[in-house]
Amino acid sequence: MNSGDGGKSLRGFVGKLTAMTAGDDAHEVYEAWAPSYENDLVDGYGYTAHRIAAAAIATACPDRATSILDIGCGTGLVAVELAARGFTTIDGLDASPRMLDKARAKGVYRGLIEGDVRRPDVIGSGCYDAVIAVGVFGGGHVGPDDLECFARPVRKGGAIVLYANGIPWVADDYPSHLRRLEEDGVWTVQRTEESNYMDRIERPGWLIVARREGGAAGRG
Repeated sequence: MNSGDGGKSLRGFVGKLTAMTAGDDAHEVYEAWAPSYENDLVDGYGYTAHRIAAAAIATACPDRATSILDIGCGTGLVAVELAARGFTTIDGLDASPRMLDKARAKGVYRGLIEGDVRRPDVIGSGCYDAVIAVGVFGGGHVGPDDLECFARPVRKGGAIVLYANGIPWVADDYPSHLRRLEEDGVWTVQRTEESNYMDRIERPGWLIVARREGGAAGRG
């Protein structure tokens, strides 16, 4: 893979996650990665997806009292960016207890929830004004068939901001799943935008900004 620093390649935990397929489970990787997660991603690769997504939700939600659920919150990188932009009501959801411990220490979340967004008993319907999810799509994570679950917690008219790795975006045809949910009245996609989200390596990703409609979400 090409990069801007003379050939930096994926290694360590990033390499392990990239190699995962749909049948794999990333939970143990994240548990082990928690202590060095931010150093590896931000300092090692120049990770910027959290900033791209936070900027998008700041534009979509001018009211800084907007209640936001950060799905797959990890160590809290997204919430730090949201707090820096003035948001004050942020909850986080993640399946990794060790990642949540790191997020809790940042002091920017109102509450933190351990669990899987795909389970309707973890998060109720229409509980938040907005949802943001960064880096949760791909092998070992959630797939395009799970997109509807990210709309379920959002009230009608609320914003949904997602950032997805460009490899599964193409391989799993995310655009067709986005269109299906639009046709079903779950949301209206306002924009999709491609960008590179690691400054020190070529790593394409896609930003999705949608607005919640009244259709059913989170079936099954």
